[in-house]
Amino acid sequence: MVTYLVGTDGEPASEAICDHLDPEVGPDDRLEVINVQETNDVEAHQAGEAALALFEERFGDRTEVTVRQVNRGNPPAEELTAAAEAADADHIVVALRRHSRTERVIFGSVSHSLLQQVTRPITLVPLEEYQAPSS
Repeated sequence: MVTYLVGTDGEPASEAICDHLDPEVGPDDRLEVINVQETNDVEAHQAGEAALALFEERFGDRTEVTVRQVNRGNPPAEELTAAAEAADADHIVVALRRHSRTERVIFGSVSHSLLQQVTRPITLVPLEEYQAPSS
């Protein structure tokens, strides 16, 4: 049994992560999926809920899936680290997106922060924008 802690920030991330996990997740595994909100914007919350729903739709009939949205004002990496500890996750999975240098300096990178904070295995699933064009 493997417990996956999954962090998603939107439907593109959820789709990419679901595609990655599809061949790996078995009936004895468990998915703990979190969407961290840093805003009180209603549309952002609805988009987060839609991102979470993809995991229930894709995996809910074959394994245990727990989804939740959190908005405690903490950075996403901090929330994911705490959730991984609480769930005793075996593996953390997040999407990797391309950031400009300015975005990295101002906002940081969730994946980079996670790599610095946790000792659990982490899989970074590249979003389409991050993948090299196929020849």
